[in-house]
Amino acid sequence: MTASGWSLLGLAAIVLLLVLHWGGRKHDATIERAWLPRDLQDAELAYAEQRFQAKAPVALVARVDRAYRQKNSLLTLVELKTRHANRVYFADVIELSAQRYALQAHIRETVARQAYVLVQQTGHPQKTPHLVTLLAQDEVVALVKRREAILAGMVEPQYTRWPKLCRQCAFRQQCRPAIVNDGEKQGRTK
Repeated sequence: MTASGWSLLGLAAIVLLLVLHWGGRKHDATIERAWLPRDLQDAELAYAEQRFQAKAPVALVARVDRAYRQKNSLLTLVELKTRHANRVYFADVIELSAQRYALQAHIRETVARQAYVLVQQTGHPQKTPHLVTLLAQDEVVALVKRREAILAGMVEPQYTRWPKLCRQCAFRQQCRPAIVNDGEKQGRTK
């Protein structure tokens, strides 16, 4: 084969690879849109896996899982979760509220007060969107200030209303040694 023949063959191979790559990306985008809630189907992915920082009235850094820009320019947050139960926890609402607070402060655009927690149950391919209402900015500020006061020793922490959370907490030994010791006596895991 001549040099020009090899050049044409190489060019054809490059074009084929580019077409396959572009087609694969389009397929991935189609799959992603399939699990989005209906009101975000036409939205554009604006931010993914990015950190944002607010400095005032309280400092807060949050990593945004996904933020979609709707046609009216409103940003809507989506948090992806893989878990055994198809449910939303208050911790998800707090996490998304912190993301909203940091994102709004950083980019100075409006972020919707409602967001989605997209739950994929372990072992199941489908994802279920759950619409949640986020905390107001003053509630987020109050949570940050309370956390700072607890860490500074100025405020006593309160026990959770959900004792099962104690089993997963890194501070359970210092906070509630009786639960840890009682669990060990009865043969339960910590």
